[in-house]
Amino acid sequence: MTILIRAILIGLIIFLLVRSFVRYFAGMGESEQRDGQENKNTRSKKGVPREIGEYIDYEEIKKE
Repeated sequence: MTILIRAILIGLIIFLLVRSFVRYFAGMGESEQRDGQENKNTRSKKGVPREIGEYIDYEEIKKE
């Protein structure tokens, strides 16, 4: 009984390790493509959108 449990646990650990390595190496190519797209998006969105409005300075009013 304990041998069966050990075999299942070892198999599960090996499966999870292999799956994580496969996802890591498959994601390397996708992340390079994704980085290029994110850089283009951040460059085009610089500045304050018109919906937010303008920045207005304020003065503190001292109470007497």
